Amino acid sequence: MPGHPHASRRVIREVATVVLTELPSFADRLTERGAVEEEAFYARGDRVAPADRRQSFMDNARSALVLMTEGFETRADWLSAPLTTGRRRAEQGVPLEAVLHLFRLGTELLWEMLLAAARRRSPDEFAEFVDSVMVLWQATDRVSTAMVEGYRSREIQLQARANRRRERLVRVLVEGRGADPAVAADAEADLGLPGHGRYVVVLVAGDPAAEDVAPPGPELAALGVRVVAAPYRDRVVWLAELGGVSADRLAGVLAPHLHHRAGLSGEVDGLAEIGIAHRLAELALHTQAPGVPGLAVLDDRLPEALVAASPRLAQRLAARTLGRVLDLEDDERAVLLDTLRAWFRADRSATRAGELLYCHRNTVLNRLRKLEQLTGASLEDDRHQLCCRLALMVHGETP
Repeated sequence: MPGHPHASRRVIREVATVVLTELPSFADRLTERGAVEEEAFYARGDRVAPADRRQSFMDNARSALVLMTEGFETRADWLSAPLTTGRRRAEQGVPLEAVLHLFRLGTELLWEMLLAAARRRSPDEFAEFVDSVMVLWQATDRVSTAMVEGYRSREIQLQARANRRRERLVRVLVEGRGADPAVAADAEADLGLPGHGRYVVVLVAGDPAAEDVAPPGPELAALGVRVVAAPYRDRVVWLAELGGVSADRLAGVLAPHLHHRAGLSGEVDGLAEIGIAHRLAELALHTQAPGVPGLAVLDDRLPEALVAASPRLAQRLAARTLGRVLDLEDDERAVLLDTLRAWFRADRSATRAGELLYCHRNTVLNRLRKLEQLTGASLEDDRHQLCCRLALMVHGETP
């Protein structure tokens, strides 16, 4: 016998055989004790039927007694009960802690019943049985371990299934099918997202498998914002139902947690417009410079989004507006474009632009005149100014 070579296998077998006949009583007593000590478990009575609980108590106790009487290497059928219990409780959504607590209660009660049966034997046999107590702990430990293995394996399967369903629903929503009543019903049932509500979409350009692309759950829950995240193509998409929070407030909460490039859409109405929000979030993301982490908020970057929305048209506008400036050598072109940016940032003041560029105002004026010569248009023209600002967005930073 493992750990106790001098203990009597015959005494253990006979005592365990007696208790085997008392398993119905064991199950009744454990049910009664568990009802008092594990109220949280029994509050889930709609998930676990009393007959189910009682039968699992008997089956798992029988498995422990089989191990005690037949040895740990000769019988394999003891595995079935704990594995089945673990899988079933995972499916029923019972917390593993509650199941383990009942297993501990069961071990205590089983020991009490074995001890009571052993006391009815001779003093020497009782002493032999007590010396072999380790056999009980080994048996119940193996049964408990098998139950946990069954629970964990089924939990993983269920989580994988839930992940696939969540990813499918998110994909369907961002592809614009949220107006379908069946899709909306599934989204509400499985994702907890109401069909009508104030929504935004966040797109994160990071590895979908990385932990740092997950939304900050506790902070969002504290705001009353419901978020569902799932990988989609080469992005991670977050669907956020704002509740009573503004999109600006949400952006402020998210910004410190985003260590990748990310885009936040404008607000849309209901699941039917999630597809629109996804496209807006993609536009916002495109306004964020490659390789620069941070959250780009669409409503703060609408001019940039207009440029990003039609890159071919934007390139054509830039080429037509800047004209021969784009034909210059790199260094000379960069000097002129930097001067134009500084002039716009300085509210078209040559003096303040010179301060930004660390040069004299006359130098600024000379460069601006050269720009006018190369573009063939006056910088005093409002329309040309607008086109220049958009062209600068195409070729670098926002002026």
